[in-house]
Amino acid sequence: MIYQLRDGYFVRPLAALDLDGPYPAWFEDQEICRYNSHGKFFPTRAALLAYIENDATDRVVWAICDGNQTHVGNVSLQHISFVNRSAEFAILIGDRAHWGKGVATAAGRSLLAHGFFKLNLHRVHCGTAAANIGMVRLAAALGMREEGRRRQALYLEGEWIDVVEFGVLRDEFRPA
Repeated sequence: MIYQLRDGYFVRPLAALDLDGPYPAWFEDQEICRYNSHGKFFPTRAALLAYIENDATDRVVWAICDGNQTHVGNVSLQHISFVNRSAEFAILIGDRAHWGKGVATAAGRSLLAHGFFKLNLHRVHCGTAAANIGMVRLAAALGMREEGRRRQALYLEGEWIDVVEFGVLRDEFRPA
C-alpha cells in the first residue's frame, strides 16, 4: 500500500527496514522530539522493532518518504477505538530538511482520509503543547478545531506549558 502525496512524496507502512536508516536517531534529537515524549526515554532498536512488528489493530503507522524513497517522517492514527470510532493523530517529521514544506499537511490529509473513509472513523483528535506552533498550524490546516486546553499539563524545559486539544469530525473533514 502506497499513497502518493505531492512533489514526489509518498506514504507507506512503517517497516523493519526503516531501522537501517535515520529513523532511530530521530528519537535522540531533542529538537525533533521537543514537543513529544520520544526524547525523554530513548527507545532501543529492539523496542522500535517490536513496535513495528506488532500487528496491533489499534493503530496505523505510515512512513513518509521523499522522491528519493528516503524515510523522512511518520504519521499515525493511534489508540483507534472501533467502538467509539475515534483515534488520536500523531506526526513526526524527523528530517529537518523537510520541515515547512507542506509534507506534514499532505501526509496528514491522506491519513485522515484513510481513517474517515476506509476505517469509518467518526472523530480524530490530537493534543500538543501550546508553544508548538507547527502542530497548532497543522491541526488548523487539517480542519481540526480547538476543543480545549489542559492548563500546565506538560513540563517542558523547566516550565509548565498548557496542552491544547484539537479534533475534527468526519463530516467536517475536507481531504483537499
